[in-house]
Amino acid sequence: MTIRKKIFLLAGILLAIFGVVVGAVAVVQKLNGDQLAHISDYELPLSRLVAEFDVYTDRYELIVLRALGVDRDDPTHHQAAIAAAAATRGDLRALVEKGRVLLQKATRDPEYDTEDRVELARFAGTLRYLSQGLEEFLAVGDAVLAKLADGRRDEASAISVGFDRYAQAFGPDLSRIRQDVSDLIDRSTRKVLERQRLNTFLSFGLFFAACGIGLAISAVGSTRVVAGLRQLVTSARAIESGENSLPVLVRTRDEVGELAHSFNRMIEELRARDRIKDTFGKFVDPRIVNRLIGSGADQPERRSLTIFFSDIKQFAGISEQLTAGAVVHLLNNYFGAVAEVIHSHYGIIDKYIGDAVMAFWVPPFSKGEDHASDACMAALAQQDAIAELRTRLPEITGMRRSPPDLVIRMGIATGEAVVGTIGSDAARSYTVIGDSVNLASRLESINKVYGTLIIISEETYRLAREAIEARELDLITVVGKTEPVRIYELLARAGGLAPRQSELCELFAAGLAAYRRKDWAAALTQFEACLQIVADDGPARLFIERIALLREAPPDPDWDGIWHHSEK
Repeated sequence: MTIRKKIFLLAGILLAIFGVVVGAVAVVQKLNGDQLAHISDYELPLSRLVAEFDVYTDRYELIVLRALGVDRDDPTHHQAAIAAAAATRGDLRALVEKGRVLLQKATRDPEYDTEDRVELARFAGTLRYLSQGLEEFLAVGDAVLAKLADGRRDEASAISVGFDRYAQAFGPDLSRIRQDVSDLIDRSTRKVLERQRLNTFLSFGLFFAACGIGLAISAVGSTRVVAGLRQLVTSARAIESGENSLPVLVRTRDEVGELAHSFNRMIEELRARDRIKDTFGKFVDPRIVNRLIGSGADQPERRSLTIFFSDIKQFAGISEQLTAGAVVHLLNNYFGAVAEVIHSHYGIIDKYIGDAVMAFWVPPFSKGEDHASDACMAALAQQDAIAELRTRLPEITGMRRSPPDLVIRMGIATGEAVVGTIGSDAARSYTVIGDSVNLASRLESINKVYGTLIIISEETYRLAREAIEARELDLITVVGKTEPVRIYELLARAGGLAPRQSELCELFAAGLAAYRRKDWAAALTQFEACLQIVADDGPARLFIERIALLREAPPDPDWDGIWHHSEK
């Protein structure tokens, strides 16, 4: 049932309840109206008839007795008394007839209360008795008036004594009837008042009962609807916060139930999407999967980014010493260590190429221009992780006595490149292409020449200089490029150089400046001083060898200090 139908049903129930209230009040009001109508139509008129009967009998007797006291020789007064007696006699008989008709109508009224009709039937019997006595009473008066008409006043006076007998007869009966009618009216009035009070209590009672029932039904209905909506809101917030949400229990078949069904289908789709992300996240960086699934942002675009290459020094020689299983075990541990570091520093692993790793840093995964410093921090952290990994090499490789020496060389370059999903319709990958990628690869390889571990490009140094410590190595061209690039050796995080390293950097910088001035003697002195501090400093040894070559074959007068590398 839809919510709309539920609302109409609730409204219908409330209207029905209030209809019952109104009906009950109307029934009580009708009973009161009927009772008041009976009082007005039967009981009050009957009370007036009894009172008038008493008045008219007294009047008739008074007319006759006055006729006895008037002047016997005045015929006018006598005729007037006869006329008045006749009129009163007619009124009395009319009252009796009117009372008989009224009682007959009341006792036959089906809406009249049975108890009251029985009481009125008793009044009818009393009225018949009074009717018989009335004729005898009137006969006494007629006899008195007849004797007076014949001039026999003494006999008339003797007959008039008969009125005393009827006064004693009518008096108690009329008093009893009057009292009974008064009691009947009083009882009927009390019934009306009791019903009126009942009507008042019933009105309020049924009103509050209707309100209670209506509120209870409303509370139950609204609670079920709201409970379903709250469950949906709770589950939606759980999904929004990244928590797993259980399907919503469908309790109704209304719009909320349909919404719950749709929500449950959405949860299943999200779980399917999470399974896809978990599966492909092992092959493609999960953040890329999220980005592609979430926004469909797979169109390639040119961005400023930082590219990273790393390679294991003399891996071919190491792999020859190990079994196939040990090689895979070593690579898995190595890739696991560096991958965790790269991910924690907002990097994206592009691919594994044999023992090499290619990664890149690009917004929005790195914030603003932090991609260069993030890449440098990741490179330094990888060297720390490799140092820890070396302690476990005997266990990893199974070579307890002479485990291999694990040394990682890295190259980092910053510049513009195309980033996005690239490939055929059948197979695509999220990767980067461009000169900066080639430069990073060349820098990693050039570490072999300079005897260093991490070489970065000039643009990388410019963007990350506040976060790192580095020394300038050379101004070179690499294979495939004619534009020279200034390269630096990444040494430590900002403020992380030891005093000996700081002194080494100063001596090397002085030697490099003399070298570019072609002041071979001064340069040689500075580089040899570097070896006094760090005996195996690769860049200092390289420049000492290079100075020897340049002394034997001096460069052109316009030499710009650029060294051209011809090997990858």
